[in-house]
Amino acid sequence: SYTSRVSNYVSKEKKSYEQKFPGLIMLEIDGLSIEILKEAIDKDMMPTLKKWIDNSHTLKKWETDLSSQTGASQAGILHGNNENIVAYRWVEKENDNKIMVSGKLAHAPIIEKRISDGNGLLCDKGTSITNMFTGDSDNPILTSSRFKLLTFSYNKSLNVVFLESYSFQRIIILFLWEILVEIKSQIIHKIKNIQPRLRRNIIYATIRAGANVLLREVATETLIADMLKGEVNSAYASYVGYDEVAHHSGINDNDVWNVLKQIDLQFKRLEKAEKNSERNYKFVVLSDHGQGNGATFKQRYGLSLADYVRRLLPDDMKTYNKNPFISDHFKDAFIPENKQIGTIIDKVDEIKERDFFSDKLENIKEKTPDFIKIEELKSKYQNDLDYIKTHESKEQTTKKAKNSELIVLGSGNLGLIYLTQWTKRLNYEEIVMLFPNLIPGLVKHKGIGFILVDSFTNGPMAIGAEGIYYLNTDRIEGKNPLENFGKNAAMHLKRHNKFKNMPDILVNSFYDPKTEEICAFEELIGSHGGLGGSQTRPFILYPSNWEDPEELIGAKSIYDFLKKEIDELKNS
Repeated sequence: SYTSRVSNYVSKEKKSYEQKFPGLIMLEIDGLSIEILKEAIDKDMMPTLKKWIDNSHTLKKWETDLSSQTGASQAGILHGNNENIVAYRWVEKENDNKIMVSGKLAHAPIIEKRISDGNGLLCDKGTSITNMFTGDSDNPILTSSRFKLLTFSYNKSLNVVFLESYSFQRIIILFLWEILVEIKSQIIHKIKNIQPRLRRNIIYATIRAGANVLLREVATETLIADMLKGEVNSAYASYVGYDEVAHHSGINDNDVWNVLKQIDLQFKRLEKAEKNSERNYKFVVLSDHGQGNGATFKQRYGLSLADYVRRLLPDDMKTYNKNPFISDHFKDAFIPENKQIGTIIDKVDEIKERDFFSDKLENIKEKTPDFIKIEELKSKYQNDLDYIKTHESKEQTTKKAKNSELIVLGSGNLGLIYLTQWTKRLNYEEIVMLFPNLIPGLVKHKGIGFILVDSFTNGPMAIGAEGIYYLNTDRIEGKNPLENFGKNAAMHLKRHNKFKNMPDILVNSFYDPKTEEICAFEELIGSHGGLGGSQTRPFILYPSNWEDPEELIGAKSIYDFLKKEIDELKNS
């Protein structure tokens, strides 16, 4: 078996370990909500996890922060800090309107440097495998924030994967088989006319195989090698296949059940390896967020969020709208980015951004005649809610200051609107004065649940079509726009509003509690990134003899819980 072959290899490399306390293996199933996990168990797709739940482990739900995506969640889980991670993508106005992307290999190291204090989850002889951030591990393997430095991404355990002939051949065969499985899935979806549906091509098939086979097998086999050596005190590995497939097929499509079945088999292999290891290891299984399902904003309404926003603004507004490729989340992960290639890619990005942002404007200090004055609006409407409800947003044709700019980004069902000719975040009053059609037009669209803006006089405001939630004073005028988004929605928004690089307007899609549907502002069927439904309900499965952590809210609560247990294992 693979374990016995690895044991023979490890015996040659192995140093006698001195640690007597148990190690901790943390296994993340990227994007799996607690509801889909339970459904998979009911379908007998995850017998290993079912056995653990029945005999040795406790299953518990936890709640993500506002930004329900891997960048924010792994920063919180692995480093205990996800402040200022606004979304998967965001704009830094003060940094020449640079667009930061959590999973981009050039940006992940920058983000980790900002969030790390050196006391990450894996700082003491820990291993980070196929993650976005290292958790301050000195042994990161295929981790985005260290991927450019290949010497820091390679580990001797990888020798077992790529130099052991049987293992390498097996991975290649499984990789090719997964491509065929994806092609078959595409054909079935077309024949059955399964809706909603995305266009998926052969390029995506290879990306799916990379996520669901290559990274999966590398994670498992390096973990087995490290466990048999017994030198690792803790390890955190991500299994990203479910998240990738659910994005493109749907969160409970037939495609995902086989993915979860294969992940469960990895846990069975790890369980066997633990029994063969001289050192005891405990297992924790968790997810970083869930996903919600539904047709995209563009599929539903025939235009992207950026297209719709443009209709509410002056017709000569210069707009930047990056519509991600279907493989956008993983394209960086599969491009070998050595120094030369990385430099070329960075230069291309730099040229694109320089061309687009070549004409910068300083803050407009005086109102131009083309702008509607706020005083006129105040005299026309009784209050903010009256303005939201009764203002008729028409296509804007008013000319505006030269070279105005707009950037609209999507992060799942979270949209970010940046008015980039201003170097600071505009407040509610300024937006109303400059672009009176924008806010009423947004909140009245049936694809939008609410928006978040910051008011000079009232602080953060969550605005819906029929009501306003003044977050600082906990006052609601009209209908509560956050009613269906969870009891902690106001708390999450209030915290998020303090982040640097917040957009001028943060947009959250609608959420239907009856159908559990949301709609993404990027072209993904299964999506996550904001509030609403199962995307904010991941899970954690931990040994039953551990102390009950009670309510777990926010990714930092997972860090605190696991860090405490790691320390207790060391003292056991």
